[in-house]
Amino acid sequence: MDKDELYEKIKDIMTKERFEYEISERKRKYNNLLDDDAIALLIVDELGRTPVNWLKISDLIDGVNASLIVDIESFEDSKIMKNDRELRMRKMKVKDDTGECTLVLWNEEIDNYSFLKPGDRIKIINCFTKLNHYGLQISLGKWGHIVKVP
Repeated sequence: MDKDELYEKIKDIMTKERFEYEISERKRKYNNLLDDDAIALLIVDELGRTPVNWLKISDLIDGVNASLIVDIESFEDSKIMKNDRELRMRKMKVKDDTGECTLVLWNEEIDNYSFLKPGDRIKIINCFTKLNHYGLQISLGKWGHIVKVP
């Protein structure tokens, strides 16, 4: 696939100008060792838009980036204090046919995805995993987002 075909996979989450900028910056970073098409593939992959990135909950381990299709079981809102700042947190229990884990949203993410409710099927694109004393937790990455599946 060439970079224009690859851009079609992410045009809903990144402008063409930003895509071209990212390619030129990475080309410079890699001292022109990779061509535009290879860098475009890296970007699309990072954004979770390549089929090989779709994982099941049972495949997840600590410290990986992934994209998942899950169902929302329930969620719980809370507030915590950190560095004299009150933060809002939403813990969403999500599951697929292989297991369950917790998706954690913070502050603006809660507002951005306020339309989600228990029972919804969602795609979590470009999340990262963290194992803590509560179990496996997933959070959105820098380019992460959630799409409701019809």
